[in-house]
Amino acid sequence: MKTIPAFLASLSGGDLPADAVREERCLKTPLGCGKPLISPESVARLFPRASQAARYQAEYQITGLCPDCQDALDIEEADL
Repeated sequence: MKTIPAFLASLSGGDLPADAVREERCLKTPLGCGKPLISPESVARLFPRASQAARYQAEYQITGLCPDCQDALDIEEADL
């Protein structure tokens, strides 16, 4: 029987959310985009409300997905 981290690693080609968070990037493809949270131009995504930023940060800590990939997943779920 596989553990949850082992199962996630098999889905993501060996990348885990903890790896992405530690390296301040999104999960690698096929689950995420693999991009750093802050672009080389030092541009980070801004949120209109602190509560919105806190929600994205909490989800990122769990999933390792950047805000853009979280949004894409939300859109895909809404289409189901």
